[in-house]
Amino acid sequence: MGYEFKCKDIGMDCGFDVKADSIEELIPVIQAHAKNAHGINEITPELFNKVKSAIKEY
Repeated sequence: MGYEFKCKDIGMDCGFDVKADSIEELIPVIQAHAKNAHGINEITPELFNKVKSAIKEY
C-alpha cells in the first residue's frame, strides 16, 4: 500500500503525479514541486488541507 498525489486533483493544469510509501514522504516532494513548478513559496493552511485531502491510497 502506498500514497499518491496528483496536481490535477486540486484543480491545477499540471501533470505532476508522485507516489510514496507514506504521506510524510510525499509532503516535502509536493512542497518542492509547488515551489519549482508553480512559484508557490508558502504553503498556507488552506492549501495544505486541500493537498492533504487529495492524497489517495493505492
